[in-house]
Amino acid sequence: MFSSRLLSGKAVDSISLGKAAHMEPYTIHLHSSIVLDASVERLWPILSDTDRTNRMIGLPAFERTQPDRDLVQIVYGHFLGVPVSWREHPFEWIFEQQFSVEREFAPPLPVERLQTTTRFTPLPGDRTKIDVEVHMTPRNIIGNIGGRLIVGQRMLRAMRRAYRELGRLAATPGTITLPPVRPPRVNHQRLRIVAARLRAFGIREALIDRLTNHIVRADDPQVLKMRAFALADLWDEPRMEVLRLCLYATRVGMLDLEWDVLCPSCRGPSRRVGSLSDLEHDSYCPSCDVRYDTNFDESIEVRFNVNPSIRAAVDVSYCIGGPANTPHIVAQIALPARGRRMVKLRLTPDHYRLRSRQMTGRVAFEVVSGAAAQTAHIVFDADSASIDESLIGAGEVTIIIDNGADTPALIVIERSDWSSQATSAALATSLTEFRQLFSSEALSPGVGIAVRSLTFLFSDLKGSTALYEQIGDSPAYARVRDHFTLMNAIIGAHNGSLVKTIGDAVMAVFSSAEAAVAAALEIQREFTLGEMARGNPALRVKLGLHSGPCIAVNANNLLDYFGSTVNIAARVQNESIGGDIVLTDALTDDPLVHAVLEREDVELEFFECELRGLSQQFKLTRVWVTHPMDRADAPLTEQPGGSTIQSVTGRGAAW
Repeated sequence: MFSSRLLSGKAVDSISLGKAAHMEPYTIHLHSSIVLDASVERLWPILSDTDRTNRMIGLPAFERTQPDRDLVQIVYGHFLGVPVSWREHPFEWIFEQQFSVEREFAPPLPVERLQTTTRFTPLPGDRTKIDVEVHMTPRNIIGNIGGRLIVGQRMLRAMRRAYRELGRLAATPGTITLPPVRPPRVNHQRLRIVAARLRAFGIREALIDRLTNHIVRADDPQVLKMRAFALADLWDEPRMEVLRLCLYATRVGMLDLEWDVLCPSCRGPSRRVGSLSDLEHDSYCPSCDVRYDTNFDESIEVRFNVNPSIRAAVDVSYCIGGPANTPHIVAQIALPARGRRMVKLRLTPDHYRLRSRQMTGRVAFEVVSGAAAQTAHIVFDADSASIDESLIGAGEVTIIIDNGADTPALIVIERSDWSSQATSAALATSLTEFRQLFSSEALSPGVGIAVRSLTFLFSDLKGSTALYEQIGDSPAYARVRDHFTLMNAIIGAHNGSLVKTIGDAVMAVFSSAEAAVAAALEIQREFTLGEMARGNPALRVKLGLHSGPCIAVNANNLLDYFGSTVNIAARVQNESIGGDIVLTDALTDDPLVHAVLEREDVELEFFECELRGLSQQFKLTRVWVTHPMDRADAPLTEQPGGSTIQSVTGRGAAW
């Protein structure tokens, strides 16, 4: 036994080497421990980032991978200038408790197999004991001796040094900022030039300073594949402002934009493309060995990289499957055929699901504060899964898992919702700034990508033909142009985008239903109470909105949308009589839209009718932003298409 003790308040570590015949096929067993002055909650996000740890201790990066049997990956790289390869089994971990991985090395490496496990034990006073266990099978006598020396004396000592450094960062109050492993190479002159260009777009100085400081001081992985919303949360800034900052920073050459095609199983990027035109209908994830359809809502995410002319950041990976790569997974464990495992977890309120990477059965459960059950029993086989308690209390919970299949399985317990910090392609492409800055971004011709849900606004000017006859072509066109300018400004202010104009009509898209309704209310107020209503002659606009799934397509090298949702939205606008907004029940049934309408000073009318060209009855709501006596048209009891008003709410009445 070799050990050392340091002064109080510092790390205490030890290392032991030995043999244990009962742990075959491994013949060398090493152990190292260290006590860090930080809580498990602070340490887990940092130490579970195995990619960073491997870089810090000098392990080789991998250059390429290929799938092998049963979720195993074959990894290729170089070590000390020599080509090496190994078979890497899926990582196993339990959130804030432990993680481990097993690797099988090919010749000429003198070690056949190596398994590493890191365990976290909470101690009093917000301290944590970290235990690292290494089990090895040498290929020959060189591996027997070298394994003990290189792994036992060099790798474990380097790991302890890295853990001490990371532990000091975790013990520091406030947001944890990881410094670069290697000094970054930054072109400061060019950075100053592009920052000045950003200021010309009217971006807040504080945001520009935050981004430039991040580019200069952050580690390589933190300036590659950046999520705008994650940066906003880190900086405590509004998310949409930071997203716009990143879009403008791309336009001036500070950042590069790319699209990650995400696997719905592991949620890792199975493909990365620089343009929407490079996307295809479906994608393949080699890690999960699954093929899946792409969609704008979940499968495609926009990320940002620092431009190479600003900073030379190295985009290489040192670990392909660590817990930090998939933070939504709280446990990933191997379960033998007909085996049972009891897992104790600390779960926060959220929606979760349990699934197997090899089987179709899955089960969902919800963790809420105050629920009585603290234990759930899950049984699954090749085709199905069941749970005895679908509502579990937050905090320390116990999950008992029975594998009823005749084959081993890798079990995953994960949060079922996609990351709130992800910026979907549906959101990014619905922004006015995106269409203005990246008008050339469109899908490949013939490629249509599904979008789970967007909200579409259609408008039309009432009596525009008479307007041209009344005041002449040139003045009428100027009035129509002014109305386009106003609508475009309001749509953009509510994080929407004007897709196209058709004559004097507008088609706009929003990723948020409540933002679309708020924009429609502001537009209609401008046309009933604002400058547009006071013009000579006054303009009146008809508005209709609908929400639902659609298809994003390339139409004349511009991103456009098609499908029944778009068709319905266009026909809903036809039910508007001018000065009102017509909404489908897809919007009025949305609690967030409900809240917008409740707090606004509006009057609601509910009616049903058939939309032109569609045979079914639609439940519609007519929204008035003015009193009946203020309207140019008297209130109607008969609606377009012959349908009648079913009920009328009072001004500001409850739903």
